[in-house]
Amino acid sequence: MQNELKWLEAIAPDMVDVFLKRFSVLRSIALMAPIGRRGLSLHLNMSERGLRTHTDMLRQLGLIDISPAGMTLTKEGTSVLEGLTDLVNDLLGLQQSERDLAKILGIDRCFIMTGDCDFQDRVLDNMGTILNDTLAKILPEGNNVIVVMGGHTMAQVAYQFTPELSTKRQLTFVPGRGGMGQSLAMQANTVCSIMADRTHGESQSMYVPETLSEKTYQPLLEEPSVQMVLKLIEQSNVVVHGIGRADEMAERREVDPNIMHLLEQKKAVGEAFGCFYNQAGDIVYKVPRIGLQLERIHSIDHVFAVAGGHTKAQAIVSYMNLAPHQTCLITDEGAANLILKK
Repeated sequence: MQNELKWLEAIAPDMVDVFLKRFSVLRSIALMAPIGRRGLSLHLNMSERGLRTHTDMLRQLGLIDISPAGMTLTKEGTSVLEGLTDLVNDLLGLQQSERDLAKILGIDRCFIMTGDCDFQDRVLDNMGTILNDTLAKILPEGNNVIVVMGGHTMAQVAYQFTPELSTKRQLTFVPGRGGMGQSLAMQANTVCSIMADRTHGESQSMYVPETLSEKTYQPLLEEPSVQMVLKLIEQSNVVVHGIGRADEMAERREVDPNIMHLLEQKKAVGEAFGCFYNQAGDIVYKVPRIGLQLERIHSIDHVFAVAGGHTKAQAIVSYMNLAPHQTCLITDEGAANLILKK
């Protein structure tokens, strides 16, 4: 595709430039809508006059609406954007970047969404859409047990799941852990329930505190409801999880001040599956908990790590020293570009 782009530029350089600029305008409106012309021009580093030329044409083509609240995509504009995304990604070398990133991280596959979810929350929606679409392509017909972890990213991508995922499949979503802090919306039980509701599947819950003392840990393992969830985890063929920064996750988990000091002393950079790890990927602290353990995911058929934003780049890189090879990372340009530059 890179050769085709060079040939196209040789005979019609202006056409390629206009096409890519208008696609960029559509994509930015989709991520930031409703947005005014001034804000969009600053985001794209384009003059308001130049931007107006493109937005006026896009409105005439029926691809965007312009109102006092700002610019938004029409239904047709959304369809055009979705239809052209793969082509533009190829033209811009994004697919090659995905292959390069997977090779650097030593995992099976990567998807890179445009944007940076640290600045554009809707990038997480796109990450959820690609997760749903990929699951629809790879999951076998029949019964599928999907283990889901909690967290902010998981809570948002859950809303992008669709009923089509259940076509010829019986989906069961099970939590990979108990509760976390005081935020019900980010708990694995809640995320499982949302995914099941969106796909017309089923979900199970595990009502146990995430952080446990040794004294309370063993008795809970004997609870029938806990045993049922743990049995389903053992039967699972998919796991979907996030990757967190160590400082943020320690705060959310409300860890003991002594543990917080330990994490700082050991220079923890990230957390996944209750394991805090340093830059080299060495585990420096493990939260005592019931649920899916890190060592178990190596034997699960499909592992999806969903994490983005430039602030998570180091946490992602370091975690991949612990991740199984069959991991598929869904991330964004914010994180990917920093990793690829190293």
